Amino acid sequence: FYDVLPTLCEIAAIEIPSTADGISFAPTLLAETQVEHDFLYWEFHEGGFRQACLYKGRWKALRRLGEPVQLFDTDTDIAEKIDVSSKHPGITETVQNYLDTARWPNPNWIPKPRKKS
Repeated sequence: FYDVLPTLCEIAAIEIPSTADGISFAPTLLAETQVEHDFLYWEFHEGGFRQACLYKGRWKALRRLGEPVQLFDTDTDIAEKIDVSSKHPGITETVQNYLDTARWPNPNWIPKPRKKS
């Protein structure tokens, strides 16, 4: 949803707020060349806090609170069954650094560790 505000601002020909971190998708609507995100980020709060990101449209990273990053190559493993983080340490470090800075603290969304079964 973070691309909606920049898109609506562009369509309305008003300045995009400097605090917006999305990219307008108006070019896609107009069949023009679209700038793409390097990362897409989301969080899961059900069943223990998890972070996820998609890097350059191919690499999906998942991380549970307090655990190492898992990396999946969605071009060759659509089911995300094979963690390739050890085979691609540079990419793993890039996505880990991103995940370390992607989250904005908010007292209403405090991650809780997953209960061990």
